[in-house]
Amino acid sequence: MAAAVAAFSRKRPAADAACAVAMTATKKSRAPVPYRLRSIDEYEQLEVLGKGSYGVVVKARDRRTGDTVAVKSNRVGGTDDLIREAGFLVDCLGHPSIVQIRDVAADAASGELFLVMELVSPSLHTVLRRRRCPFSEAETRRFMRQLLGAAAKLHGGGTRRMVHRDIKPANILVTPSAGGDTVVKLCDFGAAAPALPARTPYPEDERVGTLLYRSPEQLRGSRCYGPAVDVWALGCVMFELLAGEPLFAEAYTDDQVVISAVNLRDDILYYGPETFRGLPEPLSESGAEVLCGLLCYDHEQRSSAAEALKQRWFTEDGAQEEQCSAVADLGHPGNAPWLSETQNQIRHMELGLLSQI
Repeated sequence: MAAAVAAFSRKRPAADAACAVAMTATKKSRAPVPYRLRSIDEYEQLEVLGKGSYGVVVKARDRRTGDTVAVKSNRVGGTDDLIREAGFLVDCLGHPSIVQIRDVAADAASGELFLVMELVSPSLHTVLRRRRCPFSEAETRRFMRQLLGAAAKLHGGGTRRMVHRDIKPANILVTPSAGGDTVVKLCDFGAAAPALPARTPYPEDERVGTLLYRSPEQLRGSRCYGPAVDVWALGCVMFELLAGEPLFAEAYTDDQVVISAVNLRDDILYYGPETFRGLPEPLSESGAEVLCGLLCYDHEQRSSAAEALKQRWFTEDGAQEEQCSAVADLGHPGNAPWLSETQNQIRHMELGLLSQI
């Protein structure tokens, strides 16, 4: 991790050095391609935004354009995982509620690759911690409309259907828009994976995701799951927005979360929307209906993101006026000419990975 951060402090290498890095990073592929990636030394590190077990994210300045960006390295999974993450982000280009990839850069000395993304901060986790009080129902509805829209994009297809698998407040970024509304963006696709056919298991031996946002089917040890795990996590996020604390704040182990989830299932079956009458601010019946659908214990009965957006909480009188009007007007690089070459190179690198399987 320290080496990744230190990469910013070296002198800028020649352009062809970065090209060589890309060839080294994909040396297992059958026909290495000289990807013309920018050097990581073309980005000046400003500060470390976050560190974790899997890597580091830094705030940096693009020496060529002067833009401030976020740069992510991947310490554990290495180049292959970072290329996969870049591919998922390319699939989401132009969506206002998903963080946007700007480029992939290379370190000539180590062969390491870096994701260059738009800079959005802080995280919803940080906002909740600083705020120390719940969001209103209207604020929560604006946030959830955007987050469910992002999930519907992931789950609905396009180039491919995918599952994020680690939705939580720390992986949701918050920023004010030009119009004064708050925009939220889903980020960190490091655990993302293609959606698999029903009853097809994922290969991981260990469970992915974060304990308090992990779905019941994952907690029971199943590796056959799908987009519904993201919907459950979004239900947990919605509750946390309304309550100011996690849904299962007193649970610390898998078994404790499972027991809490079973108790919640029983409450929803018996009380219905009244299950959430104890929130700090009274939640409307239509809002509680959405929450019940997202937190349905049975994944086959759980609402999809697209279905949740069609519920009356989002469509009833007054709800449409609350919608963040600035979202559609935000400038996103989805069709920017400078991204065309980057997109093509990421696709070629992904094909190189597939050729090794």
